[in-house]
Amino acid sequence: MRLRALTRPEAHAFLQHAYLTTLHMTSLFSGLETLPDAPPDSVAAHLHRQGFEDPERTWSMVRRLEERSLPTPASSHPISSLLEAAAASYDPERAFNNLYTLYPRTNDKHAEAVLNILTHPSDAREALTAICAGSQPLSALLIQDTDLLRDLFSNASWHNLKPRGQLQKELTDRLYGVSSVEEAMVHLRTFKKQEYLRIAVCDLMRQSDTPTILERLSDVADLCLQGAYEVCSRHLESRYGKPMLTETQPSGFAVIGMGKLGGRELNFSSDIDLMYVYDSTEGRTALSHLSTYEYYPKLARLITDVISRITTDGLVFRVDLRLRPEGRAGDIANSIEGYQWHYKSQGQMWERQALLKARVCAGCNNVGNQFTEAIRPHVFHPEFDPLILDDIHHMREKIGRALLERGSSDYHVKLGTGGIREIEFIVQGFQLVYGGMQGWPWERSTLKALAWIADHGYLTDSEAADLSEAYLFLRDLENRIQMASDHQTHKIPQKTRAQAVLARMMGLSAETEEATAALLLSWYQRHTTSVRTIYDRVFHSAM
Repeated sequence: MRLRALTRPEAHAFLQHAYLTTLHMTSLFSGLETLPDAPPDSVAAHLHRQGFEDPERTWSMVRRLEERSLPTPASSHPISSLLEAAAASYDPERAFNNLYTLYPRTNDKHAEAVLNILTHPSDAREALTAICAGSQPLSALLIQDTDLLRDLFSNASWHNLKPRGQLQKELTDRLYGVSSVEEAMVHLRTFKKQEYLRIAVCDLMRQSDTPTILERLSDVADLCLQGAYEVCSRHLESRYGKPMLTETQPSGFAVIGMGKLGGRELNFSSDIDLMYVYDSTEGRTALSHLSTYEYYPKLARLITDVISRITTDGLVFRVDLRLRPEGRAGDIANSIEGYQWHYKSQGQMWERQALLKARVCAGCNNVGNQFTEAIRPHVFHPEFDPLILDDIHHMREKIGRALLERGSSDYHVKLGTGGIREIEFIVQGFQLVYGGMQGWPWERSTLKALAWIADHGYLTDSEAADLSEAYLFLRDLENRIQMASDHQTHKIPQKTRAQAVLARMMGLSAETEEATAALLLSWYQRHTTSVRTIYDRVFHSAM
């Protein structure tokens, strides 16, 4: 049986099924003039059947909500309405805990608007409940700032992702007239939170497909980097002057995205791999006559700090600069000529593989394009070299040994057997072996490169379909794992209950919690087995 990602209607059907099979929570309160301190046995049993692991604690929260006595024009049974919404979610207990915390007090700002969303059955409440059940970090954002909640669901626009152009205009407007780097840091962090929240809603509600979600997450990173570049450039130029190659020719600088950012494939908790490049060491700044060799590392460090420093508003992204020449020991920014010299004289196989993802993300496009054209011959060699596959496979074996040593090999979505990395290595192996010799296009996206390879007969239609479906499933799964935890983890959780919650977030459901968890693992194992079979065929036989 071929496994595939669920469509929006299919995922929605799972949620509707949950609603239809959940007894109306109003019945819990029938015949009770006042709520007793402890839930009646029948109520406790019903709550437990509906997924509330600690009915007594849930009941205690219900009683405290009753004491708030807020006017609720949207629903005559607001608390039973909340319980019913939570019971139909991925994780009833976590959903109700967060909905309880969001439930306003009388003097809360925008109390009526928030209460209307919470207690009135609607797509907005379904989306809010999905966040409260599926992501504690995103729930915390809404709890900390209910303006985010009100703004997100103030109209129906949350059903759709914003186009990149609209995002760009909104961030440009935010940063217009910003007077300091510190002020810009606040705006960048707020922008990222708001847009990631919107993207998460569209993802959980299946409003957009997985490739589009990954691209939009990457767009937000690109735009934040561009905003940081512009603010930091203005700040440094006010002190040192504009960097110039000649009296009339300005110098330029670009931010190069690597890894998932370069491929426009970011996850919700991905860090961003960057390299910084400038055109020449021969330039000087107009005021202080600082050389570009001295100036651009200052700019690179300031951009990195603006993006990655942890403030009271959090950070924008974690930044990883280790892919630059000589890693942490190397210059933080290099000229185009410096990069050329390094890759020509000292470049290693893994660097060629990493550069397949290199993409201009921010800064001067002209300089970025000059950089990618300059390194193209070092990425795509014109000679046929089948030993490339041995190098890639040895790297894969090294990753596998490291996972075993750490005890992390079981259900590691990214690096485990048949995981995302093996799909990427298959694609990159074909690109490096044939790309230069046959003049292939420089395709950074894994799925697009996979489609090109299949169209030209290097994989069978069945193999290409299996790899594509596995990639979509695994990236979708990885996103949900990270959405739930808000840190860069790639492992399916070990506990059955957590696996069942994750399965429901993936649109998978069965009669019991154990069966639901088993269903998720079954899908995972079928996909990874298929990937490993194709990987062995590619790397253990001639291409």
